[in-house]
Amino acid sequence: MLAQEDMRILKELKKNARLSTREIGKALSISNATVHRRMSKLVNDGIIKQFTIVPDWNKLDRETLAYILISVDYNHIKKRKVKQADIAEMLKKHPFVFDAATITGSKDIIIKVRAKDTKELDHFIDYLRSVEGIHQTETLVVLHEATRYDNPFDKPYF
Repeated sequence: MLAQEDMRILKELKKNARLSTREIGKALSISNATVHRRMSKLVNDGIIKQFTIVPDWNKLDRETLAYILISVDYNHIKKRKVKQADIAEMLKKHPFVFDAATITGSKDIIIKVRAKDTKELDHFIDYLRSVEGIHQTETLVVLHEATRYDNPFDKPYF
C-alpha cells in the first residue's frame, strides 16, 4: 500500500506530469526534497512507468476512435505454435493501434485504434482480416469519448 503522500504526489502528476518538484511541493505543502525523493522511489519501484501527455486527437488528425474485438483462428495458432498474446503483441506494433489486450469471453483480443476517418478505419479493418491467425473482427466505433483525468484513488470504491 502506498503512503498518503505518495498518492497525493501521483494525483498532482496525473493532473499535469510537467509540474516541477517545487510546484508539487508547494501544492501539497511538502518540501521539494521530499517530493523528489518520493518521485524517484515511485519511478525506481516501477509504480510510475512513464510520464506522458494527453493529446488532442482532432488536431492530430486521428479523431476516429474504435475498439475492435478479434477472434483468433485456433487451428492456425496451434499449427504455428503461437498464442493469442503473440498476435496481440504483433498488432500493438501497428501505428493505428494504441492498446492491445487478450480478453475472456466470446472474443480473444481487443484493440484500441485511432484513425483519421471511417475510410481509413475501413482500410485498417481490411488489413486485420488479412493477418494470419485472425478469424473474425467486430468493430465498435466510439461516438463520444468520456476520458477520466482525475485520480481514481481519491474516491472510495464503495
